[in-house]
Amino acid sequence: VFWRLFLFYFLSLTFIGLLVPYNHPNLMGSSNASASPFVIAIKSGGIKVLPSIFNAVILISVISVGNSAVYGCSRTIQSLGAQGLGPEILAYVDQKGRPLAGLFMAAVFGLLCFLSAYKDKDEVFNWLLSVSGLATIFSWFNIGLCHLRFRMALKVQGRSTDELVFTAAPGVYGSIYSMCLLILVLGVQFWVALFPLGSSKADAKHFFQNYLGAVVILVFYVGHKLVYRNWRIYVPLKEIDLDTGRRETDLEMIKHEMEEEELQLKAMPIYKRLWNYWC
Repeated sequence: VFWRLFLFYFLSLTFIGLLVPYNHPNLMGSSNASASPFVIAIKSGGIKVLPSIFNAVILISVISVGNSAVYGCSRTIQSLGAQGLGPEILAYVDQKGRPLAGLFMAAVFGLLCFLSAYKDKDEVFNWLLSVSGLATIFSWFNIGLCHLRFRMALKVQGRSTDELVFTAAPGVYGSIYSMCLLILVLGVQFWVALFPLGSSKADAKHFFQNYLGAVVILVFYVGHKLVYRNWRIYVPLKEIDLDTGRRETDLEMIKHEMEEEELQLKAMPIYKRLWNYWC
């Protein structure tokens, strides 16, 4: 993961920053394929065939993203139905393991792409984006919170991290740090959404276009509580189920293998240890 992020994101964007001027006219408000900074860099280098090849790569990548989005969305919908958090029909899976109801629902929402032909498509896109704009922040905050409470539950129930196959390197402090940082981002985003940059007056339209995701999450949360009459805010640490759904693993064998790997690592030269650490 580290090398993939470094090579395909950090390194490639560094090269693009060196090759493409920040004020290039094709970057400013252009929505066609030629607006890609990669294509601009290739054209500036005088390579005639490569831009078309790169546009084909972009098209295939977009199709791949759409395919993975439909896959993830349909399985999430099926899981909601299986857990009783949605209509029972959503939990249906055919003999080949396909969640047909989830696929159909994902495809129906996919029809919203035809709104790109609407005259006010920019306005529509801004409102659709506002619904999901903060979803990533809330998702990662919940991940950090779940990890923190999981580790706290282990401690309260008298269990050790030695029984875990993997433990996060920064431990609970990494989760606490990420949660605090995400709360800061949400706070700053709230202020900027309410009072747009360059304006001292509150703007309701601008606020909801930038913070509607938080409102949607709050409405669904309160709606769930009202429908299911579940007024429990959280599960006490002593009652958290730490075993259901876990894979059955031979912890003793795993510990033995890890000890052997550690001994082999200590016997290696320092450059090999650094290479193994980063790879």
